[in-house]
Amino acid sequence: MLTSLIDEGLICLDLAATDKQTLFVELATQLKTCGKISDQDAFVRDLWARENLGNTGFEQGVALPHAKSEAVTAPAIVIGISRQGIDFGAEDGLPSRLFFMIASPTGAANHHIEVLAELSTKLLEPHFIPRMQAATSKAEVLSLISATDSAKAAPTQANRAPQSAPEPQDRSIKAQLNTLKQHLLFGTSHMIPFIVAGGVLLSLSVMLSGKGAVPEAGFLKDMADMGIAGLTLFTAVLGGYIAYSMADKPGLAPGMIGSWIAVQQFHTGFLGAILVGFIAGLIVNQLKRIKLPDSMSSLGSIFIYPLIGTFLVCGIVMWVIGAPIAAMMEGMNHWLSSMAGSGKVMLGAILGGMTAFDMGGPVNKVATLFAQTQVNTQPWLMGGVGIAICVPPLGMALATLLSPKRYKKEEREAGKAAAIMGMIGISEGAIPFAAADPVRVIPAIVAGGIVGNITGFMMHSINHAPWGGWIVLPVVEGKMGYILGTVLGALTTALIVNLLKKPVTEDEEVTTTDTADYQAIEAEGEADVLAITACPSGVAHTFLAAKSLQKAAAKAGIKLKVETQGANGIINRITAKDVANARCVILAHDVAIKNRERFANIEIIDVKTRDAIHNPDGLLARTQAASSKVA
Repeated sequence: MLTSLIDEGLICLDLAATDKQTLFVELATQLKTCGKISDQDAFVRDLWARENLGNTGFEQGVALPHAKSEAVTAPAIVIGISRQGIDFGAEDGLPSRLFFMIASPTGAANHHIEVLAELSTKLLEPHFIPRMQAATSKAEVLSLISATDSAKAAPTQANRAPQSAPEPQDRSIKAQLNTLKQHLLFGTSHMIPFIVAGGVLLSLSVMLSGKGAVPEAGFLKDMADMGIAGLTLFTAVLGGYIAYSMADKPGLAPGMIGSWIAVQQFHTGFLGAILVGFIAGLIVNQLKRIKLPDSMSSLGSIFIYPLIGTFLVCGIVMWVIGAPIAAMMEGMNHWLSSMAGSGKVMLGAILGGMTAFDMGGPVNKVATLFAQTQVNTQPWLMGGVGIAICVPPLGMALATLLSPKRYKKEEREAGKAAAIMGMIGISEGAIPFAAADPVRVIPAIVAGGIVGNITGFMMHSINHAPWGGWIVLPVVEGKMGYILGTVLGALTTALIVNLLKKPVTEDEEVTTTDTADYQAIEAEGEADVLAITACPSGVAHTFLAAKSLQKAAAKAGIKLKVETQGANGIINRITAKDVANARCVILAHDVAIKNRERFANIEIIDVKTRDAIHNPDGLLARTQAASSKVA
């Protein structure tokens, strides 16, 4: 889009302006000369109207003044370079030297927003800003604007390493399945708050009514309706955000609307929503490959792709896949309802083992999602899975109490925290133990999860909340069975792991590395290595991976800046300046990384969060290898 809005007549290599007003007039004059605006004074007034809402000066000497104006006859961008700099109110207090003035007609929908978004992507590219500011010819400016990512990568990488070509993309079946899993986990991470809020509100209303049924009147009915709303919306959110992960915002409407129709009209359940989400993402990505005329490009992401994508996705649901999926889900529900005796034992063993296996990781998510999404129709599933969720941390906490000599001081301290985390249903509390000794710990917690889950099933415990631990006891029916299952599961884990472990030697205790004094790097441009961590829930694995990398970096003397993409949004954001000064970036993630294009011209080490948690030293050693290649 940018190249269609700029030509040599809209480039000024040496601005004479010394303040905002004279800059507006100088650049508006060029727009008028090129026939892009009909009334120069009116356009300048509209520029000031926008500027009065907030300064358009940004860091690194860039300013993006813009306006939607009736004076604009054709959308355009005029570029100006100031050799002396102009005070434009930038947050860093430095003068602006590179100006992109965007002129948009009033009837062009969100044209200026799309142009700003595309410009922002360009500005994040390493070395783009200084090269633009140093440009000596209009042809050089146009070349920098129109250069593709691969074309720009050559000179940038030349400054970093003698790499002749980018690493080929992995197209293996395993890699493609892993990509699909990341899109699925991105959808589930956005869905979970709806299940939690809806499930807890509904279960509380049922519990407080004292009748074991949904209240029919009064305050409790209102509370139940809130819960039902959450449990109704979550499937649309699941499908919508799977499509969003695959195709960005244009996929959101097709995914949500298609999933809503699949679930509400054909009763396909969450499996239908997952399938529809993938279909929507695929269709919208194909639509985005169709080249639109320049006059319609601004309508693509906000009108054309969502509209056509929604029609196609909903058509596939209504006329092709809706009925078969509905039949499959009905058969599954009948099968679950008919399970008893040995059937429950087998299912309990499978769900319990999967829930405990990776403590909040992808395998855990499959099992817990299976139970959580049916909490309103098959609450006995959460009666067992809720136990299996809390067994790993509680089992390891009990193990440190029963045999403290088998654990280092830091592990005994971690046991105290694990006990608290287990009580409130956070299985990640066992991760420090599994990371230190996976061969002994993981089999023990899997065995405990199986024992606890089967006990809950066989004692007919019913958990009306889509959560685990003892925090949900107020909404559990068959509390004694739930408590007994937790105790037996935790005891099983503790006994097995202590039988497998040997006592800690005095040398091991003394040589425990103390890295508590590490400090996280937040300043721009100081880090040698960058990292981003992200997991489906945006909580435990995200921050555990970040802390593991930071501690290992402090021990190795490596300057590391970590950006976390978690439940609280993006924290400690990596900037273009960070990328320009770092030698590589570690992407430790189980869901798709936001704004990954920032790292197009820097070496990437792409791993899972568990790799960062379990082997941070190895990952940082790989960054040293990258450095030696540069040398």
